[in-house]
Amino acid sequence: MTKKMWTILAAACVAAMAGPVLPARAAEGLKTGGKSIEADDSATVMTSDKLTFDYRKKFAIFEGSVVVSDPRMQLKSDRLTVVFGDDDKIKTIKAEGKVFITQGDKKARGDVATYDLVTGKIVLVGGPPQVLQGRNIMEAEVITFWRDEQRVECRPRARLVVYSDDFEKSKNPLLAP
Repeated sequence: MTKKMWTILAAACVAAMAGPVLPARAAEGLKTGGKSIEADDSATVMTSDKLTFDYRKKFAIFEGSVVVSDPRMQLKSDRLTVVFGDDDKIKTIKAEGKVFITQGDKKARGDVATYDLVTGKIVLVGGPPQVLQGRNIMEAEVITFWRDEQRVECRPRARLVVYSDDFEKSKNPLLAP
């Protein structure tokens, strides 16, 4: 995904530098509800009111009405910062301001979500953060997920509300992928 993300960001920057002149295929894509012809169901599509991309400093900042649509999840926030390492692979992604993440029947919200791609750790803070699945609710001041371990830690003041009939339907509510 890192090469793919880099390609998406680079293409967005090239498009921004190109100005109002659109290639025929892109203009045609705009006529089909704004979805580009190249954007199929396997693509990660990132939109915002403004994109700042700095090749030398290796970061991209999406600002205003940020939406990330990925085959596995959708994220909305006011601002999204992507930081690249020296190898041009994504190191961290930080979403700020009214963060809302949807993945299947699970929803998460908070003020800030930080994703470290190297460790697979996702930290949700502020609001206070909540994770919801059906009627079940998990909340704390800090909610930390480990992507590859199907593990979550809530602290301090952790609170879990589980409805037994919902719990029986899912063998691992709030953690199942």
